[in-house]
Amino acid sequence: MHAAGIGAGMEVIRVRNTPRHCGDDESRCRCRVNRLSLIGRLACSCLLAVFWADSLHADQLEELARRAGIQIIEPGISTAAVQKSAASDVPLDRLSPEKRARASEVIQKCNQFRRLPVLRYTVDQPVYHYLIKHPDVAVSTWRVMEISHFQMWQTGPAEYEAEAVDGSEGIADILYQDEKQTLMICEGSYHHILLPRPLQASALIWFRNSLTPHTGGTHIVTQHVDVFVHFPSAAVAGAAKVLTPVTNSLMDRNLFEVSLYAVMMSRAVRDDPEWLADIASDMEGVLPQRRAELQQVVRQNRPGAGRAIPGRDAAKMDRSLISSPQLLFLDPPEQGTEIVVDPQTGAAVLQNVSQSNDARPSGPTATGPGGRGNRRAGAAAE
Repeated sequence: MHAAGIGAGMEVIRVRNTPRHCGDDESRCRCRVNRLSLIGRLACSCLLAVFWADSLHADQLEELARRAGIQIIEPGISTAAVQKSAASDVPLDRLSPEKRARASEVIQKCNQFRRLPVLRYTVDQPVYHYLIKHPDVAVSTWRVMEISHFQMWQTGPAEYEAEAVDGSEGIADILYQDEKQTLMICEGSYHHILLPRPLQASALIWFRNSLTPHTGGTHIVTQHVDVFVHFPSAAVAGAAKVLTPVTNSLMDRNLFEVSLYAVMMSRAVRDDPEWLADIASDMEGVLPQRRAELQQVVRQNRPGAGRAIPGRDAAKMDRSLISSPQLLFLDPPEQGTEIVVDPQTGAAVLQNVSQSNDARPSGPTATGPGGRGNRRAGAAAE
């Protein structure tokens, strides 16, 4: 265990092979970070939307997004004014009394708010909408592509369970959904190496997408995402507040990663649909009919396919990009990271320890509903 200076006034605390509970003299400032919160995982999964690249700096990840054709319209923001505006705009009037009460509680008791970066990019509308409607299908394709261990199962008409390899687990309920927006609530526990025990938390995620016709039958999507997080314990909320700069950064990165995935799927469905049909046939952890549904979506006739979006070379580039070991798709980094703290501002950011991630899955790992992360009874419904 050692410390080293990075730049003027910056201190980095680095830990290797350190027990989860640090010694009394060291625990205040030295701990290895190698897990991300369930809130970020569930938010991204349920949005499609939704991965973080711990081993990439934010500017590097944004550069990858720009190379893939993703425009950053507005950066992420967490001001009180934006939070107040977002809270008043959430469509609570479209919810049943029981669902409205659940959503209102998180908004009123919100301990952390984030408006994620507003992104714009080209998509294939049928596959984009299908994966938003069925986030467990998106997660299953990650495992088939061998880019993630993350698991998600449908357990009801609009309910899901999720589990990460670090033991974080929870449930996600879609409170309202139409073609332009999804309002969902996530409840569960997440692990973090800086905390002595798993944290209980709830998050309300409001995802909006606006589609406009583009060339060759494609569409341009503009995405807006607001996240309200509530910690039921005041002590936990205080501890989590210290990590706010880090968790905000992780949520932003999650969105960039899932958007890269959406771009890749939208190009592949037009340039190499049979590859995606093969992916669909190998999916596990989803309802049986989902394989045929996804195959039907990807095999639809698409006028202008192969002309509006660059051809197979671009598709291969996209696949290579999302298979990069630097993109984790909700898996914790194998080699861990460092917390870099600026003593002048108190800002905390993540710094990579290693450019490699050896924790890539070797093949599909889904076990289906009722796995170790099962948090409620009930069979999945269509």
